[in-house]
Amino acid sequence: MKRHPYSSLRLLSALILGLGVVLPLAGCGDTSAASGPGTAPLDRTERDVADLRVEGIEYDDHGDPKGLHHYIRWSKNVGQGAQPMGDIAFKHLAALGYKTVLSVDGSLPELELAAKYGLRYVHVPIGYDGIPAKAALQIAASGDNDGGPIYVHCHHGRHRGPCAAQILRIRMDGITPSTGINGLTRSGTNPAYEGLWQTVREYTVPSAEALAKVGPLPEKVVPQGLRATMVDTSARWENLKLSKAEGFQTPKDHPDVSPAHEARMLWELFREMARTDQECKDQGEVFLAYLKASEEATIELEKAIRAGDLKASKKHFATVKGLCKDCHRDYRN
Repeated sequence: MKRHPYSSLRLLSALILGLGVVLPLAGCGDTSAASGPGTAPLDRTERDVADLRVEGIEYDDHGDPKGLHHYIRWSKNVGQGAQPMGDIAFKHLAALGYKTVLSVDGSLPELELAAKYGLRYVHVPIGYDGIPAKAALQIAASGDNDGGPIYVHCHHGRHRGPCAAQILRIRMDGITPSTGINGLTRSGTNPAYEGLWQTVREYTVPSAEALAKVGPLPEKVVPQGLRATMVDTSARWENLKLSKAEGFQTPKDHPDVSPAHEARMLWELFREMARTDQECKDQGEVFLAYLKASEEATIELEKAIRAGDLKASKKHFATVKGLCKDCHRDYRN
């Protein structure tokens, strides 16, 4: 029989999972306040006015087409926003002229709803640490859909989706990477996601030969599974251990390791596991509570590192370490 974690975690599990309470997370990726440098709330007067005058479109209180939160139409080729919510979202996408929906989120696309309105889906899941070369090629190739516009989304439409949308704009609209960076700022992309900003800043349009070798694009990619995700989690943790040995500064022998960024990537892994990985959900409520508690402790660790508070950083590092040890005891050992 599995041993139950300490009482505070049982209480957390009850609050989160039993009572359905959603706890606000400081610095969480779905906030609109934590944004890129100089970011203000999206200005609807800057929106593509043609999109805002399409007959039959219903708009919500924020000025977005219903079902399409954080919506921006950049050009005749590219639009972006959050994950389409329900039938009305796909109906609006079709009415707005989109032909392809590109998801860079880990959750499975709603293929049947998209097909109902004549929309093609492409699924290229990415993380918050930038876009790998293979995925960048697939994203670039997703724009080759008989000249029709493409709607790009992640989960909330603030970080990963805007990054993918900007590299599509660089390829399809001919904008410069610096204009793409401005696009991330306007989208509210958090500067803590250094890899996403670097992807846009350093992006170069692939050659026709490279695009020709991409092959068929996936419409659905099943999440990689708990074991593979734990490998990524372990790598982030090892980087944090290296930085801890030097007072949570960048390790001298590893100049590519940014401690605060590693903490941010770690909590995203905890959050995405709980949200998209069915194998995690199948472990039960206590396991999900471990993930939630680990996510919240890692958020506090990132905040402490960024504040230069060594004492608090050590405290929250120890909390995360303890949660991982207890979870491994109950579910892995």
